[in-house]
Amino acid sequence: MSGPNSFFESQTVQVGRLAKSLPEQVAEQLLAAVAEGALEPGERLKEETFAERFAVSRSTIREAIALLERRGIVERVARYGARIVMVDAGEIEEIFNIRAQLLGLAARLAVEKGSDELITTLQAQAAKLRTLANDPTTEPADYASTSIETQRLLVAANGRKRLVSIYEDLSNHAVWRYAIREKSISFRTAQRRMESADDWERLVAAIAARDADGAERNAKALLQASYVAVKDQLEGNDA
Repeated sequence: MSGPNSFFESQTVQVGRLAKSLPEQVAEQLLAAVAEGALEPGERLKEETFAERFAVSRSTIREAIALLERRGIVERVARYGARIVMVDAGEIEEIFNIRAQLLGLAARLAVEKGSDELITTLQAQAAKLRTLANDPTTEPADYASTSIETQRLLVAANGRKRLVSIYEDLSNHAVWRYAIREKSISFRTAQRRMESADDWERLVAAIAARDADGAERNAKALLQASYVAVKDQLEGNDA
């Protein structure tokens, strides 16, 4: 007699015990190299070089590169091959705009479905950001790390897995990590950190007041302000 039980009993592979494939492991190592700056935008990925470096076949490297290509971290150029994506100002603006919409949605959901505990946590994070901003010796990377942590708390608070996944994928995009995140470009000046702390306080206050429209508006404004700062930095202006 067939049925659900007999079907699952016939399966010899237990999903929980499956390890990541070799190409996936190599892709993770390459992604880590991108994040650390060991592989730079525009750098060519030669199959033979990385096959020797990782002691795997060229086909494994080819599959790993394909995985990164699907994530937008690698691109293929005619008569050149695969390379780490180049930093593109238009793409950076697009990523900022999409992230602003997603953070706005997360803020609205926090108002509509968030717990009092979440609000308390966000208030503590906003206070931490204010303390960092008030200290002129704060490193941009330290402020950026706390801001990113606060964004993640807000996005993950409502248990919307797809929202979290999309937001994290954008945050891990090679262009974003190189040009924005790893260099803490949004928060290089003390003035910019103070402005960001103001933005976070307004956002958290709106969430605490259960003002959905205000929370969404302030969340979008927070990232839009970051984009303006980044744009000025990339264009060589002192914002």
